Amino acid sequence: MMYIDQICGILSSFHLFNHLTNAKLKRIAKNCQLQEFPKNQIIFGRHDIAHGFYILVKGQLKLAVTSPHGVEKVIDIIAPGDSFGEATLLLKSKFPLCIETTTNAQILKIPGEIIINLLDNDALTAQKMLKKMSIHNHQLINSIEKLSLQSCTQRFIGYLLQMSVDFSCTKNLQLPTNRRILASLLNLSPETLSRTIKKLEAARLIKVKGKNVTLIDVAELQSNLRA
Repeated sequence: MMYIDQICGILSSFHLFNHLTNAKLKRIAKNCQLQEFPKNQIIFGRHDIAHGFYILVKGQLKLAVTSPHGVEKVIDIIAPGDSFGEATLLLKSKFPLCIETTTNAQILKIPGEIIINLLDNDALTAQKMLKKMSIHNHQLINSIEKLSLQSCTQRFIGYLLQMSVDFSCTKNLQLPTNRRILASLLNLSPETLSRTIKKLEAARLIKVKGKNVTLIDVAELQSNLRA
């Protein structure tokens, strides 16, 4: 019973299901699986098929593609509370990229037939799913624009400023992942990212210690972003 209650708690805190009754959440929870994965394990390989809808409960995942020469490009990072697999499930297609843990992770799997049934019979769930996928589409467009038009320094500054907004305009940030993955996410080499950090530190715009970043002069960072 505790296992079902735990899954109900996860479902009720997720935006797609937080309007459902406790009875309906329990019926869904009985068919879900809470799975544990170690660090650096591939959850789905490129061209694998999704049989469900997935919520990351604990840990971190990276979405990446690898070139024929073995060069990895990180497309996105998934944090606790984020979901994945919805587009692949609805399109009945294969994953276009690889999903791998970067830390020990806990993932909730919701069977695909449950999601399809909800979308067919619950208009609010369908609206929420459409909104989430639309937001994700806009985020991808913004990412492509930044990678195409911004300099290396602007990409990193933009990332930091967006983190600041996401965490209620705080000046004290913690990078969510290591520099190698972050560099790939920003389409930089690790060496270029390190040089960019040193450049911003030398200009006394930021201070970095490990994964902790302090924004010293937000106004000047914003000015550099617009330059």
